[in-house]
Amino acid sequence: MSTSSYDFSTELAATTAKLSSAAKHEEGKETSIWWSVFDYIQVTLTIAGFLANILTLVTLVKSARRFSRLIKILLQHQSLVDACVCACATALILQPSMWLPGNAFGDHFVCYIWHGQAAYWGLVTLSTYNLVLIALERYLAICRPFAHTRCSDYSRKKLATYGAWLYVFCLFLTHGTYIQTRLTDGQCKSEYAFDGKWTKLYFTSFVIFTYITTYLIPALTMALLYSLVAHQLRKRKENTELGKSKTIDRATDQLTKTAVTVTIIFILSVGYDLHFYLLGYNHVIEYTFGSPEQKVGVFLSNLNSVANPLVYALLMPIYRKCVVETICPRRAKSEDADQASKSTSLRDLSNSVSNIA
Repeated sequence: MSTSSYDFSTELAATTAKLSSAAKHEEGKETSIWWSVFDYIQVTLTIAGFLANILTLVTLVKSARRFSRLIKILLQHQSLVDACVCACATALILQPSMWLPGNAFGDHFVCYIWHGQAAYWGLVTLSTYNLVLIALERYLAICRPFAHTRCSDYSRKKLATYGAWLYVFCLFLTHGTYIQTRLTDGQCKSEYAFDGKWTKLYFTSFVIFTYITTYLIPALTMALLYSLVAHQLRKRKENTELGKSKTIDRATDQLTKTAVTVTIIFILSVGYDLHFYLLGYNHVIEYTFGSPEQKVGVFLSNLNSVANPLVYALLMPIYRKCVVETICPRRAKSEDADQASKSTSLRDLSNSVSNIA
């Protein structure tokens, strides 16, 4: 009796263990399916963002006369960098895990620059500081017009030099990302490139440095500049002598609102992952690559680059018109011809009325 009871309880325990293991397997399978769907949605958005940013770049190049020189250059550069961010994000999601090309130079480059995500975060940082420059341009255009005019007269060589320094600056800000992976025995591993106590201390300091330079300083700078811009625009509306014309003021308002909206999206999207990054490396919370929190954070960082063309289209009528001219040049020409004929007819009518009078 006792033996059969023992056999039954043993068999029951074994069955329970099997069922528990099967349940965990099914749960893991369901989770994997959900993350596959999430990756599919993310890839779809990043590809759409890449195409939209390329369309924006082409539109801004073809319709350069519609914008002032400085803002045109900055918006074109923003579209180019955001397109590269979307392309990098798409490739990082679709690539085989830790793949290598199979030669010495390629393996080192891909492992430390690509798999360590130095290229990706370098582009995100470049996009961030380009937004800071757009905020500075808006401040100069509205609050310091004479300084804005002097900057607009800079030669292409001088502007190219400043642009090169911006790239060097962003490479410096992301220096720690180049040693987040290690190449050993022909395999790229998600380990620090160097061992030792100083490595842990270095990365803790680097994470704090990254949070301050990549998020906190840009966010506070943009908030300050746009606060000054909003104050000046309010003064201009109250005093008509400070304004130039209704058309120019309307265009300025639209462009400034667009820049402010893009900045708000940056603060909400990029800030999520950097906050988790900061707290995780300071052992406040657990932050691991590939975790749900980290995947959502990277998704939001990508969304920052995807959303910009949509914001331009929603808030800038002149941008929408330029896009129509880029996609359907014949339709745009016919609309311009109709508008010109209407204005001519109105002018002739007014002349006839004046002659009769």
